[in-house]
Amino acid sequence: MKGRLTLAAAFLAALSGCAEEVRETASFHGDGCVLDLEAALCDDCIEFAHVTTLGSDQLGPGFLVDDGTLDDFVRDSLGNYWVGQGEQIKVFDADGAFLRTVGRRGDGPMEFHRAEPVHVDAAGRVHVFDTRQLRVSVIGQDWTLVEEKKLPPSVSARAPLDDGERYVVQNSIGAPGREGMLIHIIDGAGDPKSFEAGEEADGEPWAEQMRTDLRLAAGPDGSVLAGRQHEYVIEAWSQEGERLGGLRGEPLLNPVPLRLEAPSPDNPLPNMVGQIRPDSDGLLWVSLMVRRVDWLETLFPDPSGDDAGELTAENFTGIFQGRLDVIDLATCTLVASQLQDQLLLLLDDRTVLGYGITGLGANTLDVMRVWLDR
Repeated sequence: MKGRLTLAAAFLAALSGCAEEVRETASFHGDGCVLDLEAALCDDCIEFAHVTTLGSDQLGPGFLVDDGTLDDFVRDSLGNYWVGQGEQIKVFDADGAFLRTVGRRGDGPMEFHRAEPVHVDAAGRVHVFDTRQLRVSVIGQDWTLVEEKKLPPSVSARAPLDDGERYVVQNSIGAPGREGMLIHIIDGAGDPKSFEAGEEADGEPWAEQMRTDLRLAAGPDGSVLAGRQHEYVIEAWSQEGERLGGLRGEPLLNPVPLRLEAPSPDNPLPNMVGQIRPDSDGLLWVSLMVRRVDWLETLFPDPSGDDAGELTAENFTGIFQGRLDVIDLATCTLVASQLQDQLLLLLDDRTVLGYGITGLGANTLDVMRVWLDR
C-alpha cells in the first residue's frame, strides 16, 4: 500500500476557550475551541457490527488491489459498493459478491486513468472523479454515462456539495488573485469560488505542503469542513468563502516536527487524519492512522541494524492502527475516541470500512455499521 490509504445527550455547555453562546446544531463558530484528545468521554463505547467483506483471496474479478484509489468508494442507492481500482471501478452487491466492473483504461467516454467514485446523488447516479483526465463522469443506474463535467488540474482532495451539483476541492490554481488559496468550489463549468485558506509558508515547500494537505467534507448546515492531514485542526467555511471558525486538538498529533528523512526512532512516520465526515445528528466522525506502540519493531525487524525495513502493504498495517474519534460540533467536545486494529475508512452515515490484507496478499474491505453505546 502506498503512503496514502491514503487506504469518527447533553455534554458540556462549552469547552474551555470556546464561546458560550448558543450555536446551531452541526456547526461550530469562532476560534479557541480546543479538544482534549486524552479526555474523551468514553474509549470503548463505539460499537462495530460486521456487515460483509469486499474482495477475494482468488486472482479473479473480485480481487482488489491498492493502486492509490482503493480508498475511493461509495454505496449506491441499490446498496451496491463501488470501489476504485485505478483505471476502472469494481462493483460488489449488498452481500459483498462481485457484480461487475465499470470503465476501462482510455481517454474516451466511460474510460479512465484514475477512477475515483466520490458521490451518489438523489437520483442514484454515481459521480466519478478522474483527476488525471480532469473530468467528472456521472453514471446512471443503467451503467451508462449521463454527463461529464470539467475539473481543474491538480485536485488533491474533494467532497460533493448540493447533492453533486457542485464540489469543494483542494488544489493550487495559478490564476492571478488566487495564489495561496487552497479551497475552491467548482461546478464543472465556470470559474471556481476560491477561499483564502492556509498560511504563508514558513519552512521548506514540502513541509508546508504536508502541513496544508486537507481532508474535506460538506457540513449538514451547508458549511465546508477542512481538516489538516498531519495536524488535528478542523476549520469551517461558508460556501461564500467566509471562515466560520475552527477547532484544534491537543496534545499535538505529531509533536515531533516532520522531516524529509528516512524514518527512525527520532523521526517517526507521522500520525495522520484519514477522513472527516459529519452525520445527521451533528456529530463529526474522524478516522485516523496512528502508530502502534510497537511500531519500531515492525519497521526495524533487525535490532542490530540501523536502516528501516522496506515499507510494504504487509508491514504498513503492523506500523499503524486505526482510531475513530467522535466530536460534538455544537459544543466542540470529544465524545468518544477508540482504537481499532484495522485501519478505518469512512463510507457514509454510521458505516465504515476496515482495511485488511489476506494471507495471500489480497486487499479486503470489511463493511461495518458503527454506533455509540452510551
